[in-house]
Amino acid sequence: MTNQTRPLLQVDSAQLPLTVQDLGRPGYQHLGIPVSGAMDRYALITGNQLLNNDPGYAALEITLGGVSLTFIAKSVICVTGADLNATLDGKRIPLWQTVKVECGQTLSFERPLKGARAYLCVSGGIVSQSWLGSQSVFEKGQLGRKLKTGDQVYATDKVTEAVVEQQLSPDLIPEYTAHMTLRVILSPYAERLLKESLEHFFQATYTFQKGDRMGCQLHHDQPLIHQTSDNMVSDVVSYGTIQVPASGQPMMLLADRQTTGGYTTIGTVITADHWKCAQLRPGSTIRFQSVSIHDVDQLLQPWKEK
Repeated sequence: MTNQTRPLLQVDSAQLPLTVQDLGRPGYQHLGIPVSGAMDRYALITGNQLLNNDPGYAALEITLGGVSLTFIAKSVICVTGADLNATLDGKRIPLWQTVKVECGQTLSFERPLKGARAYLCVSGGIVSQSWLGSQSVFEKGQLGRKLKTGDQVYATDKVTEAVVEQQLSPDLIPEYTAHMTLRVILSPYAERLLKESLEHFFQATYTFQKGDRMGCQLHHDQPLIHQTSDNMVSDVVSYGTIQVPASGQPMMLLADRQTTGGYTTIGTVITADHWKCAQLRPGSTIRFQSVSIHDVDQLLQPWKEK
């Protein structure tokens, strides 16, 4: 670390994934390197804006809880995203609101009450090693690693003028529920599935079985059926691309997905619903709704305005 940084906190416990994430590294997918970055960009950007940070400043992404952090220096923080029962010295702290913390205080994320991923944004942003212009950890690509017990996290000396107790308007706070509806643009390869299977996809309720930052596996008792083979010539995939392998059970790709894939694709979740994908956890249920590519800009506009 340079003399422009200072130790901010120490990791006392990290039982589940805890990583540094910003808005990722666009521009390298042609080299096989995904954008990665925060799974829930809305939560990251909003937390930074509440602190008067640059929207893309790095923060900690906490997945499902099991994390305890002790502050080495005072700061102003903002916790956004999932409700992981965050407490400061044992007392619940408000989400989507700036909070002052003192040296020696302990911030804990116990377990998920709503959603799956929370973001700890700090005044001035977190400083860590950068790869290809981004601090985002992409562990499967050997760009950084998860934080572990005993690690120290650094912050910049260039602290912004954060306002304590600045909060987000309630009508702008997403509702994380056990059931999500995801809007999907059909893939040009969707016709590789039987017509009845394609109709079934938009009528069925799928269960999120398991997943990570690369993608998640969905399940329904009635698998989708291909007209011929499940394989095709590899094509570009993105955050939200839904693949259908030979099992007929869809796989939804997320922030750390590969950049191309050879399984049949049925569609892609629109950008405005990516935050929903990020906040799913095992046992969550999903319905898919088909939307036209011509409607995407209109659907994305309210998200941008937030």
